[in-house]
Amino acid sequence: LKTSPSFDKYDALWVMGGPMNVWEENKYPWLIQEKLFIKNWVLNLEKPFFGICLGHQLLGEALGASVVKSQSPEIGFKKIYVNREFSSNNLLRDFAQDIHVLQGHSAEVSNFSKKEVSVLASSDNCSIQALSYLNHAFSVQFHPEVVDETIQNWISIPKIKQDFYGALGKEG
Repeated sequence: LKTSPSFDKYDALWVMGGPMNVWEENKYPWLIQEKLFIKNWVLNLEKPFFGICLGHQLLGEALGASVVKSQSPEIGFKKIYVNREFSSNNLLRDFAQDIHVLQGHSAEVSNFSKKEVSVLASSDNCSIQALSYLNHAFSVQFHPEVVDETIQNWISIPKIKQDFYGALGKEG
């Protein structure tokens, strides 16, 4: 295993997505160290964190939630619903109550036991689309980082191409 970067050299941590799942440690052994790093970063050091897709799921697991295979994978542009109970003081505060976002996942975070976790958004098929932990860790299941070329770049990865074409068809 590669050594982890020093905690003190960075002010914030962004963890992006990928075609792997959080439970695939045998196939992706670096996930073990990544999970420990995130858990220490968020729970012990309480430094700023932002996770997208896989990063969202890794944060969920670090906070004690289960990450499970989705009953209905979400691929493509889907509607999510912002939870107005928490929206006045979070990253989704200026968004409409329901928005369309790009999804690309077949796993999801579920079953939180920590009272410090707030569910910021959900969808019809995924109850935790965005979350916050205290006031320093945030994550989203969807993909706000998308630019014009993103989908073309994603489908150059065989696993992602298979998931997208399976959900949307080759014309989707």
